[in-house]
Amino acid sequence: MRMYVSIGTKFKLNERFFEVVEEVEKDIFLAKDLNFGSTQQKFTLTELYSYLEQGSLEFQHNKEKKVAPHSDFADFSMLHVKKQEEAKYRYFAIEPLLQVSDQELKPYVKERCEVLRLQGYKVSERSLYRWLSAFLDSEGDIRSLVDQLHNSGPKEKLIHGEVDLIIAEVMDSLYKRRELANPKKVFYGVVDRINTENQSRRREDKLKPPSLSTIRRRIKDSDSYERDKVRLGHEKARKKYGSARLLQRPTYPLQRVEMDHTKLDLILLDKNNQPLGRPTITTALDKYTGYPLGIYVGYEPPSYTAVMYCLLHAFAPKTYLKERFPSVKNDWIAYGLPDLLVVDRGKEFKSKHLSEACLQLDIQLEHTPARKPWYKGSVERHFRTLNEGLIHQLPGTTFSNVSKKGEYDPEKNAVMMLDNFLEHLHIYIVDIYAQEPRGDRPSPAQMWIRALENGFTPAIPSSKLDWTIALMKLGNGSIQSTGIRKDYLYYQSSDLQDLKIRLGLKGKGNMVKYKYDPSDLSKIYVYDELKMQYIEALCTDQEYSRYLNEYSHRLYLATAKEEEKKYVSIDNIAAARAKTEELLQAHIMNKKERQRLERMSGEGSNKLLNTEKRNKSENQVIEGEVEKISSTPEKAAAKLNRKEHYKAEELNFDVDWDVTYD
Repeated sequence: MRMYVSIGTKFKLNERFFEVVEEVEKDIFLAKDLNFGSTQQKFTLTELYSYLEQGSLEFQHNKEKKVAPHSDFADFSMLHVKKQEEAKYRYFAIEPLLQVSDQELKPYVKERCEVLRLQGYKVSERSLYRWLSAFLDSEGDIRSLVDQLHNSGPKEKLIHGEVDLIIAEVMDSLYKRRELANPKKVFYGVVDRINTENQSRRREDKLKPPSLSTIRRRIKDSDSYERDKVRLGHEKARKKYGSARLLQRPTYPLQRVEMDHTKLDLILLDKNNQPLGRPTITTALDKYTGYPLGIYVGYEPPSYTAVMYCLLHAFAPKTYLKERFPSVKNDWIAYGLPDLLVVDRGKEFKSKHLSEACLQLDIQLEHTPARKPWYKGSVERHFRTLNEGLIHQLPGTTFSNVSKKGEYDPEKNAVMMLDNFLEHLHIYIVDIYAQEPRGDRPSPAQMWIRALENGFTPAIPSSKLDWTIALMKLGNGSIQSTGIRKDYLYYQSSDLQDLKIRLGLKGKGNMVKYKYDPSDLSKIYVYDELKMQYIEALCTDQEYSRYLNEYSHRLYLATAKEEEKKYVSIDNIAAARAKTEELLQAHIMNKKERQRLERMSGEGSNKLLNTEKRNKSENQVIEGEVEKISSTPEKAAAKLNRKEHYKAEELNFDVDWDVTYD
């Protein structure tokens, strides 16, 4: 749900309920305590957003407003895939009508019905009015378009829930590729996935593969536009299903936001002053003002993890700025939920995690045509300006080509670590880039301020839960007596076992969906479909999983599998972790291996910009882990009297760990 702070806005702050009754001056509000009517308190907009980001504030929906009927489920991605596709179709049907005013709506509705009829869809004008009304009343919430019959009908499923999810995942990975658009490919892929899953199951828990006819029906019922886009090509599908969004210049901030990655022309150092190589930056840029909304910098390659952290940074007000970087003079004033997010066709941007997060947050996701980078030319120009205006001026730059570099040695001249670079980057973005006019146009900061003065207000999610869990990765599994298993880790809680019992009593089996943060595998958030809320389940091995990222765990897991061909347990994985770290200490690492170590530590701008304080015991754990895996390579080599370089094959480093796991 998108929220805008104004008179009448209600919110809960630390179990106290408030309602905004007056805007004293720009971005300063007077709110009354609803439990004690005579008590009033002033809040600045920055304070409210800071509380929101900390998780202590949650905006309340206006009960006087007509609410769309979607209150019986909290997360769109947790619905059955068929219900999701139905809601997506309804959005596709009404999308052209969203830009039409009420006075002239009737002829457009009639024309839209005719266009849909010619495309083979049967829909009445009354249905279009009903869907449009529900969507607008919910302030653009995709859940308002879900048929409320999803909880009715027989409770027994015709197909096992876990098999159902496997079919959907295989269809995403196989069927929606032009060269593999064949139902039999999907069928064989599903059978192979089920056979692999059954290897670790008891006989009574084994899954039964579906028939080929079931797969054919599922493909037939899937999203027709996505199917035709694969088979016919983007251009023909666009013509078949209606005109494309024109590349018109936006008229207000957040109307169009462009996002992309690039490797910076700069060598950074690790904690031991060894060159790490070039980091990758992910940037979300507002097209109207030219102001960067959010960034993520790290050694994570282009992946959904980088996308997730960039969007988290873009959505939130940058309340950390003055505390973290007092040398920055101005405020980073750009933030908020975009109307349209424009990305390329990279795997991380095509993932189900991003598409479902955008649906949940009412963000329209648009993929540019292949080999046409000018469709997001603003962010491409921003990268060029960033390199020329900042990166090429810093010690350790690689420049943009060999001729400019000449005899300059970037690694020899590198002096900055990631933390130091982030300060330079913030100064450049906030105090230089955002303040410079663009030809005849005002500066990005001036354009943003003028929009605010003319009544523009950035939209934000109603609670921190909305923007954190919505952007997390999606997983699925079954609740067993040992909890939920994910990549040989087990997640358990008393609430989880209670959910298993309640699902059993309702005849719904034990299959659930959950969200997880790929940078911290110590917990997952399991969706309770009966209570429409999330349950936090902790990993049963906190010592191993705390602050462990998905990349590192998969690396340890591959090592354990290599050594234990038949059986892999958490003890094997922990032993592989210890061996990996011991070997990393015992040799002089090359640059690529140092990058892997940095990525394993999860050191990126998301952590370095986080001002939340950890407690003492957590700090001790972190310091112990850092000391354990990042001892000076030269000292370790001298201690062991070894000068030979570590051979990458010993850790199976030839595996392509730079792929995304979507």
